[in-house]
Amino acid sequence: MGSLINASTSVKTRTYRSPRRAAQARETRRHLLEVSARLFAERGYVGTSFDAVAAAAGVGRATVFAHFPTKSAMLKAAYDVTLVGDDEPVALPDRPESLAVRADPDPVRYLDGYAGIATGVSRRLSPIYEAIRGAAYVDPDAAAVWRTINDERRRGGRNVVAGVVERNALRPRRDPAAAADVVFVLNDPGLYHLLVRERGWTHKAYTAWLAEALKRELLAEPR
Repeated sequence: MGSLINASTSVKTRTYRSPRRAAQARETRRHLLEVSARLFAERGYVGTSFDAVAAAAGVGRATVFAHFPTKSAMLKAAYDVTLVGDDEPVALPDRPESLAVRADPDPVRYLDGYAGIATGVSRRLSPIYEAIRGAAYVDPDAAAVWRTINDERRRGGRNVVAGVVERNALRPRRDPAAAADVVFVLNDPGLYHLLVRERGWTHKAYTAWLAEALKRELLAEPR
């Protein structure tokens, strides 16, 4: 009898998860991120409150808190979704376009492809990126997000240079760490914001400029 009691009490209660409810929660989160990204870009970090997001999204304030415990968490999540263009749990380097570029053995085509991806990212990202840049000077939580995204961009720059090195194409006497710093500067979405959104360059012209700048700075024989 005792063994039967122990066996029955040791069975863990199974939690039922409704697929429909999970889909609804994901759709709500996606909608909140779209709304918050727009508000952060339009009003800035300080001017975007939980109440403002809730009102614009047509939900209660508690719903926003249920998905994002802090405003900085919501900011980073909005940035991440804007970076890749959707909320699929697939990192940018693991997406088909990036994999195709990374698989190309030709260093010129490799950098041309990277420039195309980087400018596509910047077109989506530059408004919220500039909002985070400005907020970093006035809010400690936003400053932490700013440091995180720049750390991520630095890693991206190192990865690009590593790809050039793997193709035996890095300029002679070019230090890889310095080359990564150059990529970090050139892939700054703030440059896209300045030249395209403020100075009126076309997206195509900016992409061509970035590709040529990368090849000139990194390749042994730039074309």
